Amino acid sequence: MKITRKQLLFITASLGVLIIVYSLVRHFTGLGFSEKMERYLMDGIVIAALGLFMYNRKLARDEKQEQAAKEAALKNEEEPEDRGQDQALPHWERQKGPADQ
Repeated sequence: MKITRKQLLFITASLGVLIIVYSLVRHFTGLGFSEKMERYLMDGIVIAALGLFMYNRKLARDEKQEQAAKEAALKNEEEPEDRGQDQALPHWERQKGPADQ
């Protein structure tokens, strides 16, 4: 199953909410882990969020490249390359294409 960018955003936001809720619970009730364990927990959550952020940027870059490739393929389909190169030649030296015949 492939993770979508929307799911990554939801997971990252959930990690932020987890940090806030844990901090509030610890502050108001006094419940919590030991100081050392708490530091590892917070570091792990921040590192996980950064990893998800980097993966999100990778997905965005891949989607952008995919879209550019589709646009380039569509443009090449509409206008063949050899016809574009012939435009620099005088009309009597240009190759005849299907539209010219």
